[in-house]
Amino acid sequence: MRFDETGAPGTELPVDAVIDRLREVFGDDPELDLPMADGDIVELELAGERASIDGFVYAGAHGVQRVVVEFADSSWGEPVRAFREEIAPVLDVLVALAHQTGARLFDSADPGSSNLTTSMALDLLAPALPPDVG
Repeated sequence: MRFDETGAPGTELPVDAVIDRLREVFGDDPELDLPMADGDIVELELAGERASIDGFVYAGAHGVQRVVVEFADSSWGEPVRAFREEIAPVLDVLVALAHQTGARLFDSADPGSSNLTTSMALDLLAPALPPDVG
């Protein structure tokens, strides 16, 4: 999932809003306390029972250019319900950040999928009903 600029291209997200929301996911990660300069990339990690979540905050000249959050499932062969339950609160925070800042939340594999809801993002990341194979 990815956040992009608010409003017109080149507009940056407010640093305080991004950091405050990311603390809800990544807690007191010391990386969130470091000053950010234009061009910096802050890397964040969270490992749950089933999900691995990596966050990347790209700093701009006057704010945050974008936030990229990657999700990985450590138990591919297991039922998807536990993974969905673990990542749903993270997606809720990302959706709230998008609403708060006017940013777009989308699947980086499909940038046309703008303004995702938690439910839509869950279905992209971990479909409850896997597609038919064959």
